Amino acid sequence: MRRNDGINDGGAAPGGGLVLVADDNTQIRKLLVRFLSSLGYTVIEAGDGLAAIALARERTPDVVLLDLVMPGKTGLEVLKELVPGMPGTGFIIVTGNEDEETAASCLRSGAFDYITKPLSLYALAKSVKAWLLSHGTSF
Repeated sequence: MRRNDGINDGGAAPGGGLVLVADDNTQIRKLLVRFLSSLGYTVIEAGDGLAAIALARERTPDVVLLDLVMPGKTGLEVLKELVPGMPGTGFIIVTGNEDEETAASCLRSGAFDYITKPLSLYALAKSVKAWLLSHGTSF
């Protein structure tokens, strides 16, 4: 079934775009990788903040999904380090932290979106697609 906004409920996907998923929870990371891959995105993954920084600098993804609590460097530290040098990359925080002050800090630091866990895969797909469409990535 295809939704009116172009996001698919499974099946063939809109495609396009390189997405980096950075989360130290292997189960969540693998779930997000499988889900985004099923939508046609090329997905790379990192299990900690330092690996996320290295991969982002090496591959320059279109979108980076960051968990806030990771070893090495936190998602907020990664965000603050990468945003200045990656103006064409959308950063989406995916976290269990529902604190409004933390969310505001992430958004002020350059995050495009802040999505709390347990997350809606539909909301995540919509956010990724919104960034890509608003920055000229074709499907």
